Amino acid sequence: MNVASIVSTSRFVRSRGRAWAGAACLLLAGMAQAGVPGHAVEKGQPAGKQAPKGWIMVRAGAANTSANYAKEERDINGKLQQVSVLCAPAGTRPEDLVATDRTRTWNKYMQGRVTSVVNYGGVVLKDPLRNNPRHCLINGLALRQIKGIWHEVPGR
Repeated sequence: MNVASIVSTSRFVRSRGRAWAGAACLLLAGMAQAGVPGHAVEKGQPAGKQAPKGWIMVRAGAANTSANYAKEERDINGKLQQVSVLCAPAGTRPEDLVATDRTRTWNKYMQGRVTSVVNYGGVVLKDPLRNNPRHCLINGLALRQIKGIWHEVPGR
């Protein structure tokens, strides 16, 4: 949720009166707590907390190509926002990490480390979803930076 959507919701509430104010507040609180509207959180990792340095990440497809990020959101400075990955503690095997995602079949994927994102000035936020408890979001990297953090998974 960003500032623009909060301001927009605030204007809508003012135009509709007090009855709408309570409903809008409840809606905003629920959206903020869930992290991403419409997604139920599973047990495993608290939403919105930063993944620590050293954790492993995986991203589907050829994560070191520009095409892999063509549909991703960008902030006003052109930095990528809400880039979907899976993340888990150091020592987790990439194949075990992708097995936690019951929303899709993972064929080709690449691995990286949260440390690389942080060293470039970005952040990785835990964002567990229904049937995907290890889902995370990368924010704040330029395209050239994010393309450089991924490596082939041996044997894939």
